[in-house]
Amino acid sequence: MKKMNSREFIKKALDTTNGFIMSESAEAQAVNPNVWDYRLKEYEEKVLVVTPLAEYFDFRKPGVDYKVTIDEAPSVASALVETADVSISAFSTRNVTFSPSEYGAGYQLTRKEAVRAFFNVADRMVTKLGYSLAQKKDALAVSTIYNGATTTIYANSKTVATDIASTDTLKYIDITRAMDTIEQLYYTPDTMLINFRQKKQLLDLETVHKANEFGTRTAIQKGLVGELFGLQIFVSHSIPIESNKAKAIIMGSSRTGEKAFGYAVKRDPMIEKEYHARGRYWDIVAHEEYDFKVLHPDAICLLVTYA
Repeated sequence: MKKMNSREFIKKALDTTNGFIMSESAEAQAVNPNVWDYRLKEYEEKVLVVTPLAEYFDFRKPGVDYKVTIDEAPSVASALVETADVSISAFSTRNVTFSPSEYGAGYQLTRKEAVRAFFNVADRMVTKLGYSLAQKKDALAVSTIYNGATTTIYANSKTVATDIASTDTLKYIDITRAMDTIEQLYYTPDTMLINFRQKKQLLDLETVHKANEFGTRTAIQKGLVGELFGLQIFVSHSIPIESNKAKAIIMGSSRTGEKAFGYAVKRDPMIEKEYHARGRYWDIVAHEEYDFKVLHPDAICLLVTYA
């Protein structure tokens, strides 16, 4: 009989057995936590929209420094003359330091619920925990981008947010202004993030290449709604509305391909459970550890519109 590795064993547990069954056997004690972690990460990844747009850094190994090296703009090559030496340019870089923090959510499952319908209840709890972690993660990503952006512009060339009126909706001219702002600083605009109110305004623009015309339902569910002027446009609930205004995010990449913001993982999402005999219930807790940082502030432009 072929010996299975841990990944194959967990997959078999998911496919052929109830991975959430409570059991006193040593095998179940070992399998259940792994299955729960697998489910939790799967559910979380289905919901994330903003986080996958970041530059990814893996800090899961112990003792890893939280600093990453970011490229500055490369120097321009020069024409060469026969026998002349090539000019040496400084290789310019800078450091960005991440500070991973722990985030989590939890539920309680009573003995009565476990006996009557444990699989369904537990599965729903893990689904909701994955959703909770994802919402927190994307909201933190948006907050980090907002705080680190170099430039903010306003719809219809308004100069302050208080001047924004109901007619100051998302328009071509404002999107191209934001893109131009990024390009002047030697970045390539490639991504736009909007909320659901701005989505309607955007789809009313006739030349938007809508996602249902070139993609799949999976793409739409992940937040991709269309393309415009080379920008991939994503919609997210994590873009907040305040006083009938919202800040759309236009981002670019560096000429060497680095993204505008980074996502550093110290610990993947995981599930832990604890049984309280006196109260006859389990605590089911999901938690993970990570951080976001803006890598290229000049590659981000915020566009304030009516929403």
